[in-house]
This record gives sequence, C-alpha cells and structure tokens, in this order.
Amino acid sequence: MPLHSAFYDTRSQTGAVVHLHCCHAVAWSMMPDADEDDFLPPLTPYALMQLGRVKLLPFFRPGDAAMGTAVRGLAGRRSAVMLANHGPVVAGKDVEAACNAIEELEATARLAILMHGHRPRLLTERQVQDVVTTFNVEWDV
Repeated sequence: MPLHSAFYDTRSQTGAVVHLHCCHAVAWSMMPDADEDDFLPPLTPYALMQLGRVKLLPFFRPGDAAMGTAVRGLAGRRSAVMLANHGPVVAGKDVEAACNAIEELEATARLAILMHGHRPRLLTERQVQDVVTTFNVEWDV
C-alpha cells in the first residue's frame, strides 16, 4: 500500500498508520473554505497536541499510488493528512497513538462543522505556539 508505506518510509518514528472514512472529517474536506495547509481550525489544543498541522491533499481515486507520492512529497513533516472527499490518514508511534489521534481529528472536524457559519473563538497564534512549545508538538511551518 503506497499510502501507508510512504509514512513508514518518511517518518522513522512511525509504528502504525491508521486510515478511516469517517463522516465529519470527510464532510469538512468537502467544504470550499477548508484550508489546505491547516485542515483543522485551531478550536481546541487537543488536535494540535496529537496531530500537529494536518495537510489537506486533493482527491485521488482509492488505491491510486499517487497518494503515496503526495505523502512522500511532505518529506515526513506531517503525521497526518486528509484525503479530500475520502478520509484521514494518521501515523503514530504505535496503534494506540495513531487511533487516539485519528479520533481527535474526527472530533475536531465535527466541531468545525458545528461552528461553520458562526464566529467561533479560535485559539490565537500565541496560544497555538504555547501549546506547540509546551507539549513539544511537531509543527511544520
């Protein structure tokens, strides 16, 4: 599976890769204002702590080897990606960490949908950086 192996090959600390087709994350990926570089808005610290920044990749046909090529193009800088109109893929140090992170991704996408069209109080850049520094989050700038 080129998609999964791309994470193992580019992130030496990866012990597990989890891929789901979860409802809220897929729905958020279909929103025209979803940010390609920061798929999840900074609503809570938990997604930041478990995922860092999540890259929204374009749609690929299921099974297309180009998904792996796209992940390799990130050169290990992201532990999670969202495949547009498809689902999230998360690498973790083990199965438990990857599952916990992908659950947080889905929960944050659900919050984003619930708040869409409203004016939520997002974490400020300063608050985000404080979380990143305090919890030693991998943060691709």
